[in-house]
Amino acid sequence: MSTNVITPCIGQCDLDEHEICVGCYRSAVEITDWLNKSEDEKIAIVIRCKKKMRV
Repeated sequence: MSTNVITPCIGQCDLDEHEICVGCYRSAVEITDWLNKSEDEKIAIVIRCKKKMRV
């Protein structure tokens, strides 16, 4: 069963010195590989990004 995890992208795409997007907190690799990630991997990425947004 597919959950169709929605990307955490908020349209403020700019990478910091560590190759992390300052808008969604994904790494450059996570952004480019998003479509190839499993649903479980996407969920884990979204959870991690939401935690970083709160900090």
